Amino acid sequence: MNRRLEQVLLPPETTILDTLRAIDAAALEIALIVDADRHLLGTVTDGDIRRGILRGVTLDSRIDQLMNPRPLTARPDTPDDELLFLMSRRSIKHVPIVDGQGRVIHLRRLQDLVARAPRPHQAVIMAGGLGRRLGALTRDTPKPLLPVGGRPILETIVRQLRRHGIVKIFLSVNYHADQIKAHFQNLRDLDAEIAFLEEKEFLGTAGSLSLLPEKPATSLIVMNGDILCPVNISNLLDYHAAAGRALTLCTREFTFQIPYGVIVRQGAELIDIEEKPEQKILINAGIYVLEPRLLELIPPATRLDMPDLIRQVARGHGGVACYPLSEFWLDIGQPADYQEACARISGVFAPGDQI
Repeated sequence: MNRRLEQVLLPPETTILDTLRAIDAAALEIALIVDADRHLLGTVTDGDIRRGILRGVTLDSRIDQLMNPRPLTARPDTPDDELLFLMSRRSIKHVPIVDGQGRVIHLRRLQDLVARAPRPHQAVIMAGGLGRRLGALTRDTPKPLLPVGGRPILETIVRQLRRHGIVKIFLSVNYHADQIKAHFQNLRDLDAEIAFLEEKEFLGTAGSLSLLPEKPATSLIVMNGDILCPVNISNLLDYHAAAGRALTLCTREFTFQIPYGVIVRQGAELIDIEEKPEQKILINAGIYVLEPRLLELIPPATRLDMPDLIRQVARGHGGVACYPLSEFWLDIGQPADYQEACARISGVFAPGDQI
């Protein structure tokens, strides 16, 4: 925790964008705004930032515009049951631990003190792909069952959902479906209801939703089965409800460098040359929340990819909200991605997070 805590101790002049990056790196969902001597000035959660974005606050603004200047704090000797009572009564997820002079020495999280209660929401994980880009790694093993950190990728995703109270989870399967079914049927400690949507043919990243046995009563979580991201499902569902759209799409900032000098011109005249500039774009992170009525847009036994469904919704079926991820995110599409996942998972998921 100490290393991760240091990442989110930020001065008040830090920009909102840099704060998001710090929260992302530490995966703690909160930043602590401090002076040069670590005296606590305020706190900012990723939810505070997203609400600010919804209000139109720009990413280059100072973070102290969004901070809570009077957060609940506790002393080092505060018992866990008292911390749990305080967090539950105040509906908060973090309590900074400060010394007698108000200097930050630790951070306690609700998720470390109590298990999440079951939620009415259901989730679908898309786990039927071939994983061709991984070559020999997926010749005999479906990509979602590749081990990362001692567990298959898909099991880590399922346990993450369960930790956030999602107890009914559907796995959409096709390639080596028997291996995936056998793995989860042999698990005895999930405390979740796992069911399978079996694609006879590949139905794309949205088509298999037509195989759900009945329309869910509440918002539906949909995730790709090859993504590692400790997204806070509770925050995502809250954001979806606040945005009031039929679909919420998780987005991720992606930075890449153009390997050439880029010409800036006006007409035929050269204005400047930008040598190998970095470009930042937002990409689809493969995590969604859908209102149940959208399932009516998905024809049965027909291939449909999620981008096609998203376009339909954006054009007149309730609109699409964008949820900016602040957590670590990795799409395991190439062998190098798999190697990075294996190398980094212990730094991304704290021991208490990797159930």
